[in-house]
This record gives sequence, C-alpha cells and structure tokens, in this order.
Amino acid sequence: MPTLALLASHPLGVRCLDRLHDHPDIEVTAVVTYAADAETWWDGSVRDRALELGYEPLSRDEIDQLTETPVDYLLSVYYPDILDESLLDHPDELPLNLHQAELPRYRGSNVFTHSILNAREDDYWRHGTTLHVMEPSVDSGAIIDRQFAEIRETDTARSLYERVCEASIDLFEAWLPAIADRTVAEHQTPQSAFDGPRYFYAKDSLDGRKEIDPERLADGDTELYDRIRALDFPPHEPAWTTVAGERLYLTRDGYRRYRQ
Repeated sequence: MPTLALLASHPLGVRCLDRLHDHPDIEVTAVVTYAADAETWWDGSVRDRALELGYEPLSRDEIDQLTETPVDYLLSVYYPDILDESLLDHPDELPLNLHQAELPRYRGSNVFTHSILNAREDDYWRHGTTLHVMEPSVDSGAIIDRQFAEIRETDTARSLYERVCEASIDLFEAWLPAIADRTVAEHQTPQSAFDGPRYFYAKDSLDGRKEIDPERLADGDTELYDRIRALDFPPHEPAWTTVAGERLYLTRDGYRRYRQ
C-alpha cells in the first residue's frame, strides 16, 4: 500500500483529505497545514479535520520532519510555500500538486482573476485545474491530467473559484486509482508538449489594479465590467473608486460604502 504525505489548506484540502482517508489502498502518513492560530479567510480547517480523523498534523514550520520517514507520494493542495529540492526528491514515487488553473497556461497566483481578465481578449472561455508533478520551478512540472470549467459572462472570481473546486475534486478522484497502484508516473506529459499562451502571475500581480477612476464608471465598456467582476472575490477587497471623498467598493452586482 503506497504512503502519502498531504500538504494542504482550504476546503479543497479538507475534501482531498477525506477521500484519501477513506481510500482502502492509500495510507496517509502525514498532514502538513497551517498552525492552529493562523488567520485564514476560508471556512474549513485541514488541521481540525485531520485531528478529527486521528492524525497529528504538522505546521508549516515543521515540514522538514517529512524527510525523516520514507514516503511514496507528496501531495500539495493549496499549500502556500514553495518546497525545496530535498523535499521534492524525498518521495519514492512522485511529488504531486493539484493546481487550481490550467497548466501550462496559468502559473503562479491570482489565477481566477487573471483568467477572467484575459478571457475576452484571448477568446478563451474556460478555466482549468491540473494534476502535475512538482519541480523546483513553480508550476513547471510534467502534467498528469487537466479538467476544465466554463468561464461565464456573469462569473466573478469567487464563483469561478467555487466551480473549479468541484472540477478539481472530479480530477482528483479520477486519478486516485493510479496513485494507489503506483501507475500515475506513467502518465506524465511535459509542459513543452502543450500549445497556447503562457502566463505567470506573482502574488502581488493585483497591486494597483483595484482603484478605478470614477469618470470611467459612466463608460459602460466590457473591459471595466470584466475588471470589476474579476476582482470580486469575497472576503477580499474588491475594486473601488472614490466619490466625494468617500471610497465605494464595486462588485458585479453593485456597490457598497467602505467600512473600517
């Protein structure tokens, strides 16, 4: 039976943990996630769920302990830190990542926002999720498989995020048998084999994008509409403008006043 160490956060991480725990032919030997006192914006805690299932989760600053015990797979699901080569080389089979975007098209961060921002100009109305092998360079490893969700004209970044989470679960469940029987490594396709544009966005890629000149609000153009809904991801700060000295938050469905 292969062993697996899960590095995870977010509700998607909780759902992947549940599926791994219930799988009769995979043994979860470690769970690494945020510390108990970490402040996060999402509902659901991988740490709490791991404790409920009988695991003793490690915090992010304890991740080097993984190298003390043999393991067949590492699986990263919304894990925030880049792993060093000693960790990536540690599993006997593969270090895997469930990336919430289509590779090689979208590497890095803020992928739901940028996917909506680029959809109209690129005439590319879908967003993917990718199971891939981890390498030292971020999101650059060989691809195992991808699954897609439609980008709709009415989507916000948050609604697209929610729908892609469902696609990610479908993709993960589809590949659990190959992880269990150790054949997943036979299905690697290098990213160089895929066509199309390639984007990389850093964590600060939205800096300076949220303030909108109030004079533009009367234009009614699609670029502005796309920008507002692409930045609409509660509970994060959305796009905003200033009218008569007062900040107004702009969302797909309207506006609201700034409150500290």
